[in-house]
Amino acid sequence: MSRLPIPFRSSLQAGLYALAILAMGMNGCDRGEAIGNVAPETHLAVKSIERFGADRLNSKVSMSWYGTDVDGYVTGYELSLDGSTWKYSKRQDSTFLFAIPAGSDTADITLYVRAIDNQGQRDESPASLVFPLKNAPPVAEVDQQSQSLGTALGVLTYRWTASDPDGNETIAGAEIRMNNGTWYTIDPKQPMLTFVLEPDAGGGMGTTASVYYGNALQPVLTGVDGLLENGGNIFQVRLSDIAGATSEVDSALEVTLLRPTSDLLVISGQTSAVTSSYQGWLNALSLSYDLLDLNANSGEARPYYWNPTFKHILSQYDRVLTVTNSDNALDPVTGATQPLLAHMAQALQSFTTQGGKLMTSTSFGPNTDFTPYIGSFPMDGIVTSSGQVRLVPDSALVPQVSGSYPDLHPSSIVIGISPLVASADAEVFYRAQLTKLSGWQGDNLVGVRRKYLGNPAHINEVFFSVELHRVAASSQAMEDLLEQILVYDFAW
Repeated sequence: MSRLPIPFRSSLQAGLYALAILAMGMNGCDRGEAIGNVAPETHLAVKSIERFGADRLNSKVSMSWYGTDVDGYVTGYELSLDGSTWKYSKRQDSTFLFAIPAGSDTADITLYVRAIDNQGQRDESPASLVFPLKNAPPVAEVDQQSQSLGTALGVLTYRWTASDPDGNETIAGAEIRMNNGTWYTIDPKQPMLTFVLEPDAGGGMGTTASVYYGNALQPVLTGVDGLLENGGNIFQVRLSDIAGATSEVDSALEVTLLRPTSDLLVISGQTSAVTSSYQGWLNALSLSYDLLDLNANSGEARPYYWNPTFKHILSQYDRVLTVTNSDNALDPVTGATQPLLAHMAQALQSFTTQGGKLMTSTSFGPNTDFTPYIGSFPMDGIVTSSGQVRLVPDSALVPQVSGSYPDLHPSSIVIGISPLVASADAEVFYRAQLTKLSGWQGDNLVGVRRKYLGNPAHINEVFFSVELHRVAASSQAMEDLLEQILVYDFAW
């Protein structure tokens, strides 16, 4: 039998001896009790906050936390504001919107957080932190860039914003007024308001208005007082929050509000000279009318919001005469650049659909997009052709229907004429005695009219694709045309 090397034998003997000693110890001692589950510990990212007076935090606070567990792992947390009522969360951070008691602008709020481990045991000594809070008042701000300016015909539109440093969720209410009138409660989440003058009640009732939210068709308020007819009007707004704090009052720029004086509105998107010509013809007929000059004073009277402002302006009238050209104008809301009539198209369509009577005279440029016009007016486009077409002084626009409609002659050669393609529901009204050059081909229809769908016995829309002042060699003829359409055709 071979013998193991001496060093190896010594190591083996020592190991066996150690095992024997260990076995004897185990047999000779009692078993110890199992150690119980150790509760987790909770830690906040911030230990304390020392702020006083104006340096206190606002009521919207962000905080993070974490937990540790020596014999397991953390599965979630519970949060409390009173140490008794707890809410479970798996998150380790959150943004809190603390409520400061009504009537007080400061409060000390304690947040408690306790971790929960994988065996359901909770931290028996929750972490806590005191937040020294100070309520910040809300802020109301009127957008003076988009408000009605100068002189307004019975309608004022304002956009405003509501904010609160403590979070917009703390805004509790909003109030508005005109001048020094009554404060009226509105929804603070409605950023656009339109005031529309109500019919004069007489009997010293004063000037009142209805108020509309956004593009709403029905008013949210009626009988709103404080407005000054033919005088300066200042819109004001203020906010309150859940702690009872009130914002400073913010004010719009002053606007002169005019009450409509007639059922006829003349809308001009023409030069001042053309506008004056129309005023002369209407004055010769002794017609009462209101004028909305969209180009005067660099477009000051041009509505910033075609909807709803322009729609409400139209709603105050029964008859409208619109005279424009093909010059483009910018809509600051949509960014669209197109002729004024295109901006007005949707509102004018709504006006005629509801029974309003509309006479329009305009012209079209070579690259006109007809999308806004089709459907809004009794036309489907214009005739396009190579070559040229013109109207010379010994020619005329000639009526195609019976009645007291005059021929209309130019005093000089007229170019840039755009004959119409009538819509299916349109009636041929005027044709032009055109001179066609260089192979121009197409129809010579330049005037159409449409009957009211709600009462087909009556005409409620007349449309010319020629600027009528260019065929007004005879002022008497223009007066006769305007009288026949505005006074007789629209007398229903």
